[in-house]
Amino acid sequence: MQTWTRKPQEQEGSYKFSGTFLVTQGVLAALKPQEIIAIYLDIQLLVKNSGGIDYFQVYENEVGDKLYFIDQCDSGMMDQESFEQENNYCTLLFSHEY
Repeated sequence: MQTWTRKPQEQEGSYKFSGTFLVTQGVLAALKPQEIIAIYLDIQLLVKNSGGIDYFQVYENEVGDKLYFIDQCDSGMMDQESFEQENNYCTLLFSHEY
């Protein structure tokens, strides 16, 4: 199992990573389910401890591979009357899949 380390945020944000969790085929093929779950839980803990984070999170392993974890909707977007729940999702993908 690889070790994935979250890189520091470049800016603050109000994203909660609370929507549908999507994972690309590339990530599913390369990572074990435990690794994917660990990254998801790490983000959830960060959100819980800070109240909201930047929409773009980066993880890197010991050989330099990078994962991007991207959220689509911040708190303000979800508070709008026109908000549709199906637009609330977050995606875990390799940097080369971006």
